Amino acid sequence: MNQKKGTYEYLKNKQKLEVIKTIILFGIALSLYLAGYITVGSNKNYLTIVAVLGCLPASRSAVNMIMSLKAKGCSKEVYQNILNRFPDGVGAYHFYFTSYDKNFDISHVFVKGMTIIAFTENGNTPEADFEEHVKTVLTRDSIKGVNVKLYKDLDKYLLRIDQMLKLEHEKNREQDIMKTLFSVSL
Repeated sequence: MNQKKGTYEYLKNKQKLEVIKTIILFGIALSLYLAGYITVGSNKNYLTIVAVLGCLPASRSAVNMIMSLKAKGCSKEVYQNILNRFPDGVGAYHFYFTSYDKNFDISHVFVKGMTIIAFTENGNTPEADFEEHVKTVLTRDSIKGVNVKLYKDLDKYLLRIDQMLKLEHEKNREQDIMKTLFSVSL
C-alpha cells in the first residue's frame, strides 16, 4: 500500500483511511457518551463533556473525508496511457486544488524547469482560473516566473510531456514547485 502523495494509489488509500478514521473518532465519542449515560443514568456527567469535545476532531475528520471523497483523481485509463508512454514514471497523480471560488480536480501534473503542465478529465474545469490559481499559490511561496498550462486533451498533454522531457532545464526549482503543489492540494 503506497501512501506517498502523488502516486496513483494515494487517493484511493487516503479516502479509505479518512472514512475509517472518521468512523473511529465518532465511535469513540459515542461510546464515551453512552458509558457516561449508562453509568450515571443521565447525560449530566463529565463523560458527556469529554464526548462532546471528542466530536471536534471527529467533525474535522468528517470534513477531510468529504473533501477526499469529492476528489475523483486520475482514471485507470489515463493512468495506463501515461504509464505506457512513460514507464519510468513522470509527474504526479491525483491533485485536488481548492480556491475561494472553484475547485480543480487534476488527474496528473508534470513539472520541468519553470513549466508546469496539468491534465484534467473534468471538461468543466476553467483553464484560465486554474492557471491563475497555481501561479498565485506559487507566488505566495516566493516562486515566480512559472508557466502553467492545463490540458483537457490527453494526446496533446502526452505530446507536451514528450517535448518537455527533451528540453534542458534548471532542476533546482522543480522540487520546490512540487512541494508547494503537494502542500496546497488534498
